[in-house]
Amino acid sequence: MSEKLLANAQRAGVYHVPASMRDAIGLAAKRGRLRQWHMAIAPGQKSGSVLHEIGKTLQFPEWYGANFDALRDCLTDPEIMPGTGHLLSISGGDHLRAADPAGFATLLEVLETAADERRQAGKPLWILFDEPVTGIRPLPAA
Repeated sequence: MSEKLLANAQRAGVYHVPASMRDAIGLAAKRGRLRQWHMAIAPGQKSGSVLHEIGKTLQFPEWYGANFDALRDCLTDPEIMPGTGHLLSISGGDHLRAADPAGFATLLEVLETAADERRQAGKPLWILFDEPVTGIRPLPAA
């Protein structure tokens, strides 16, 4: 895993990467000076609690309403998400898909939209699910 890939905003987005690669990706992100976080989605968890957990994990401001619009706003705001790039790894995505399929689909759409906006700004936003989930493509090779 290369920090060169993670620094490339044009390739950033929502991907699947095996959990076994999490340490290598974390090291590459550190070398590439990306801010990084990890969160886990528990079995039975629905989108409302996942949105709350994302806000807590990424330390969003108090006004964050734990809804999809607020998530997009926070992920794309350079004052809330300062720095050269960001990486959020998520385990348990299949739990959300099973418990709340519509919420999971909306979450993926919002994450992709935020990654697209950050890509246009030249600031990579990587969202990496560490288990295969239908609809999420594998991380590209460096």
